[in-house]
Amino acid sequence: MYKYNKVYQELADILNDKDVEKIYKNFRGMQVNFPMRLYSRESVKKEIAKQKGEVDIKDLAVQTGYSAYTIRRIISQLPLTKVRGL
Repeated sequence: MYKYNKVYQELADILNDKDVEKIYKNFRGMQVNFPMRLYSRESVKKEIAKQKGEVDIKDLAVQTGYSAYTIRRIISQLPLTKVRGL
């Protein structure tokens, strides 16, 4: 069996060979950068709006990767929401 190039080997260490081959076929030759945050700001805003009860800023910041300051800004753009941690 052939040995993967380094970046593909790193992916194979966390994924399976089939998924690495899919990534190779779809993205080979491309430079791919991954954002620091997994979730979009808009989806975080929608999730906060859905939580009609209390929102814990610190917990939300840890879960989403956004800073507490950014979470506060998002909350301030929404209609009244009960917030813990202000």
